[in-house]
Amino acid sequence: MKLKEIEGGSEKELGGKYIYLLSPVRKVTPDQAKTIASHAKKLEMAGAVLFNPIDDAPQQDTTGYNIVVAELRFLHEAAKNGGRVDVLWNAGGDPSEGSRVDVGIALALGLELNLVEVFNVEEPTGPQVCFGLLKGSQKEIQMIADSFNKMRKDGQVELDWDIVMNTEEQERQRILLGLALGQLIQNPDFKINLRSVVGIDPPEKKSYIKVMREIETRQAKKLAL
Repeated sequence: MKLKEIEGGSEKELGGKYIYLLSPVRKVTPDQAKTIASHAKKLEMAGAVLFNPIDDAPQQDTTGYNIVVAELRFLHEAAKNGGRVDVLWNAGGDPSEGSRVDVGIALALGLELNLVEVFNVEEPTGPQVCFGLLKGSQKEIQMIADSFNKMRKDGQVELDWDIVMNTEEQERQRILLGLALGQLIQNPDFKINLRSVVGIDPPEKKSYIKVMREIETRQAKKLAL
């Protein structure tokens, strides 16, 4: 697990370095959007090959599957080319499932996570397991490492999913999904088993349940991601 905090101000010439921008996408405040855009512009001017999900993922996708695949493929390329993930984390507001999944993918692929900015640090909401990871909590790092090693050994992961991410255990399920996706992109035979679901998945909304079901269907038909 690679973690580092960097200053948000200066970047040396990046020379084609792959960088994934992990930041809030939904319900972003004007001030947050300004900070995110400023960091993205700085990276691009320094020559980075940047993936900003707001601009580069197909946000119009109805299930979320194509968004996840686009992000996963870039993160995989970043891992193969010495890239990194720059994190602008929202500790408050509406807790983001996607941010937790993205952190899990990055950890599975061995990508360096740079904590650039934290929004709402004085007013946190929801479970804070992932923020603990980003801040270097040894307890959380060890728990996630143990889970990752087990899924790699087993060649599969079983997830118990609640539609609402309001507990630490459910936050860990999102991180575990990210770890599993990072494993899947490297091993197409890896299995993600959605063992149980609590709550109703609205058919008109993007969701990770739909993403997992689509992966299951494609694997059954021997189709690539």
